[in-house]
Amino acid sequence: MAVDEATKKQDELELYQIDDAAIVPFFRDHLDDLKKFVDAHKDANLSLLELLKQFIRTYRLPFNMHRYMEVQRTFIQQTLRSQLENRQAAVSNWIQEHAGRHRDRMIQLQCLYLERIKDSLIPQVTELLNHRIETLKTRDSNHDNSQNAS
Repeated sequence: MAVDEATKKQDELELYQIDDAAIVPFFRDHLDDLKKFVDAHKDANLSLLELLKQFIRTYRLPFNMHRYMEVQRTFIQQTLRSQLENRQAAVSNWIQEHAGRHRDRMIQLQCLYLERIKDSLIPQVTELLNHRIETLKTRDSNHDNSQNAS
């Protein structure tokens, strides 16, 4: 199924809403979960890029929650501008009807964006993971040495 030109343009506009500066810190903040996820899927023979996309799809977390909430608030305001009913009820109704789709769309866009920045992102995440592995090995080795000394 071909994607129409309007959808492509919308994708391009929405991709620019992703906060570049938040991507590596996002993976750093979720490094333990990411390591567990990568370890759990090592037999799948997927590239790190594909694993990062799967991680995002599985955990369904925006790179920058503050920015995500601002964008969602803007969508709510635009949607409700024409409604005259009780504001709280209208917001609640919008959340029930649209919030899941909004999050799904943001997750999809994040995965598309990873594809764009993979050449700079993959080495950085690889370094984070390797550093975490070394930290865990050192901690385990120190723990084993303290057990043997007892």
